[in-house]
Amino acid sequence: MKTVNSRMTENPLRLARALFAPDSVALIGASADAEKNTGRPQRYLADHGYPGRVVPINPNRDRVQGVEAFKAVADAPGPIDHAFIMVPATAVPAAIEDCVRAGVTIATVYTDGFAETGCEGRRLQEQLVATARAGGLRLIGPNCMGIICPASRLMLSVNAILESTDLPVGRLGIISQSGSMLGAMLSRGAARDFGFSRMISIGNEADLGVGEVMDLLVDDDATDSILLFLESVRDGAAIGAAARRAFAAGKPVIAYKLGRSAEGREIAISHSGALAGEDAAADAFFRANAIARVDVLETLIEAPPLLVHGAASGRRVAVITTTGGGAATIVDRLGEAGLELVGAPPELRALLAQYDIDVSGSRLIDLTMAGAREGVYGKALRLMLDSDACDAVVCVVGSSGQFHPEVAVAPIRDVAAGCSKPVAVYINPQADASLKLLADAGIAAFRTPEACADGLRAALRRTAPAAPPASPTASIPSGEDLAVDRTFAEDESLAFMAALGIPVVPHRVLLAPGDGADLTFPVAAKVLSADIPHKTDAGGVRLGIADPAALSAARADILATVGRHHPAARIDGLMVQEMQCGLGEVLVGFRLDPQFGPLVILAAGGVLAEVYEDRAIRLAPIDHDTAREMIDDVRGLAPLRGYRGLPLGDLMALADVLVRLSDLARVPGIAEAEINPLVVMRAGQGVVAVDGLVVSMASADGGDST
Repeated sequence: MKTVNSRMTENPLRLARALFAPDSVALIGASADAEKNTGRPQRYLADHGYPGRVVPINPNRDRVQGVEAFKAVADAPGPIDHAFIMVPATAVPAAIEDCVRAGVTIATVYTDGFAETGCEGRRLQEQLVATARAGGLRLIGPNCMGIICPASRLMLSVNAILESTDLPVGRLGIISQSGSMLGAMLSRGAARDFGFSRMISIGNEADLGVGEVMDLLVDDDATDSILLFLESVRDGAAIGAAARRAFAAGKPVIAYKLGRSAEGREIAISHSGALAGEDAAADAFFRANAIARVDVLETLIEAPPLLVHGAASGRRVAVITTTGGGAATIVDRLGEAGLELVGAPPELRALLAQYDIDVSGSRLIDLTMAGAREGVYGKALRLMLDSDACDAVVCVVGSSGQFHPEVAVAPIRDVAAGCSKPVAVYINPQADASLKLLADAGIAAFRTPEACADGLRAALRRTAPAAPPASPTASIPSGEDLAVDRTFAEDESLAFMAALGIPVVPHRVLLAPGDGADLTFPVAAKVLSADIPHKTDAGGVRLGIADPAALSAARADILATVGRHHPAARIDGLMVQEMQCGLGEVLVGFRLDPQFGPLVILAAGGVLAEVYEDRAIRLAPIDHDTAREMIDDVRGLAPLRGYRGLPLGDLMALADVLVRLSDLARVPGIAEAEINPLVVMRAGQGVVAVDGLVVSMASADGGDST
């Protein structure tokens, strides 16, 4: 019997080799019936020419599918790098102990029936992990479809796609939280002659998660691009760190994540919590870590050539086409993706005039059938790639792509290969040979206009990983009141904002009827209660109160209305404020997301902030440049940006508030903080917080979002 191994698997090179290219594998629960799920992996390994040693583990047989079998891994001769566990859930703990005794480096657990089934399954899963960690064994799964590594001919999976033995080998690595998607991506890729290097079904991520496997792929010589199929993000910090390493190594990370729909959102106490639901937070997380997010599944395998040159920039796209109808489908999608279509610059118009092609007055560079003449398409493309008039080029090819690739497809290949400016090609008819011609040259070629526009949007939106500011803008409040679970009343919340250096509206708290006769009118009045975070919804706000008599009536009305909506709420009085009038109102918020960490949110303010879903979200903390980007991202703030000659708002002051609120990421204890509305004055006149909300939580840890 072998001795228990030490934590040698902490060596990433050893771990990567055992995971992706092991010299030996044990099949625990291997069946003699090669057609059963538990018999398939052994057959697949043989059929695909796995060069290593295969050790079937079956206590009831001496031989399995013609290969000597053993009762336990610890009984098998020689070291075992990787074990594939296929026994029932109740037998998995013993299999893990067997792997530990045998000194196995990594085990992939195909078996289900663990955390995905509920509390008892989670408890059993935690026991597996504890046993494995104590013995230096790493785990993939449980509840996963296994590992497929065409580059090393390792087929540790039951997936029926492996019945095909002529799967192409490529340089795409994919990690999927859905096991069945491995087969789907493998078949889709094979149809385009795209191959994969490593394919990992990650399962429940009980031990090794997406982030740690990504980190191994960054250092994998067989992998050039890392693709992610995600249902959720379980280890954001590890994924973010690995993605940053991948960016530095020149390996694009592209993610397809489920959860765009409203059903996936998590609603929190503040409006910010609703605006920064799971999917919006995921977008901010991907953006901060240079992960390109795509919305079309096919884009996942078609887009990598657009991203291999690093971060692109801008949103101006030129479309060169020989088919007006095919180009129109792309133009629609580009506009929907928020990209700007640009027409031919003067030098291109002059060039095309020599061929009697007139593209003036159009933002579509339509070469028509005349562009099919030799040399025209290539010259037009070269000029646009050298021009400062656009940030990317889409080439649309018509029927010549299917029958005469030398007319437009070959020139695209010759001109665009190796170009640093993003070039995407959409061929309108089905043209497999032309698509392959371009793909072999490292040019992104798409079968559908949806995937083409999706890939280009993802490439142009991708930026270098965000670096958090080195130090906070101002001193940050702290104290024992942040170390408990509580919602601050509004006067406390505004005091908190003022301590951050954010201007707040002058206000007073009135405790008794008749108070406030000495106020300067008109005023706004609000119920003061930590139990009522949404005062407007509860009927707890009155605006434009003209005199003491109106204030007394408003007080009585507020208390009666609030009492009906929140009869158990503790009322601390009435807060009155000077009426504020500016150019516009915005919502600024901070939220500690359980998956992605601290976020800062900007949206058009008021009670309809959630309805329009027009917001900008970033991982916090941010700097002033990022704050200005956020302001530009919110469409509803166009009036404050001087739209159509309107007076310009004080955007510098707004950016400063965003930065200061984002600094809460550095402080433990704050779960949420929000100003809604923040009134924005004319340029140079500042901003003022009118309504504030702060929620502290003892378990809320701040810290670096990356």
